[in-house]
Amino acid sequence: MSYDFTPLSEEELNDLNIIDEGIYNFEVVKSIRRTSKAGNPMCELTLKFWDSEGKIHTLFDYLVFSSIGLNIRKIKHFCDSVGLVEKYKQGSLPEEFAGYSGKVHVGIQEEKPNPNGGFYAKKNIVTDYVVTELGAVKYESTEKPFVDSDLPF
Repeated sequence: MSYDFTPLSEEELNDLNIIDEGIYNFEVVKSIRRTSKAGNPMCELTLKFWDSEGKIHTLFDYLVFSSIGLNIRKIKHFCDSVGLVEKYKQGSLPEEFAGYSGKVHVGIQEEKPNPNGGFYAKKNIVTDYVVTELGAVKYESTEKPFVDSDLPF
């Protein structure tokens, strides 16, 4: 008796579970307050997002609260995407982000050398958070509310 399986090349193995670069809907599943390697307050986010076939994937991202422009830019875009614009303008955000949702641009980080030997595998990463037209402002419907008397029978 033998074990039967489909052999995969190294390239095929690297591409397993990699989602195409693009913009996807996401929800924050968990947020944990941490300290960055540089000693700055940081929020570790666990995001779930849905691909074009509706399959759920998980990504990790970090919001680092420092004076570095790229960090503040990412925080601003996250706040714009999830509707925390006013809190961002005040300069004070809640520590808990679980349940917030928006749109995220998912990219691909290619395989890279590990300083301890070997390689870090190719993976999906958060490139940026995306503000949609509806996400940038509070949506107010211009339609009048439905009333039973509007039915023709």
